[in-house]
Amino acid sequence: MCDRFRSRFLGEAYGGHLMRRANLLGLIMAALAAASLCLVPPLFAQATAEELSELRKKNAELEKKIKDLEALLVECTEARNKPFSDDQGYQNKKNWRSLESGMEQDQVKKLLGDPLKVIKGVKTLWYYPNIYGGYVSFDENGRLTGWNEP
Repeated sequence: MCDRFRSRFLGEAYGGHLMRRANLLGLIMAALAAASLCLVPPLFAQATAEELSELRKKNAELEKKIKDLEALLVECTEARNKPFSDDQGYQNKKNWRSLESGMEQDQVKKLLGDPLKVIKGVKTLWYYPNIYGGYVSFDENGRLTGWNEP
């Protein structure tokens, strides 16, 4: 009888106690889950704000790089359209070898640059500073007739 009493009354009481404990634990877990859901959005919002700030910073850096590249492109385009740079012109053999008989003075000036000395007579001679004596000669019509490549 003692065992039956124990199992009948204490078991139910013990089982009932477990049920109440499980329900209480379930309620606590549900409350914690709800509380964590309330806390999560601000964390995401904060991370999003930080990410947004970082993206804005990267965007500004990229826009600056684009401006720099556009400026470089303009500079390169101007250099390409320039007939010669200051360190080339008459100093570049390629320019001398691009000369052709019959070219006009403007065309020669675009290739070789301004001459150091000009002598006008029956023929016009342009001298370019070089120890080897580079010069070009033009006829009375201003057409290239000859040259001496330095």
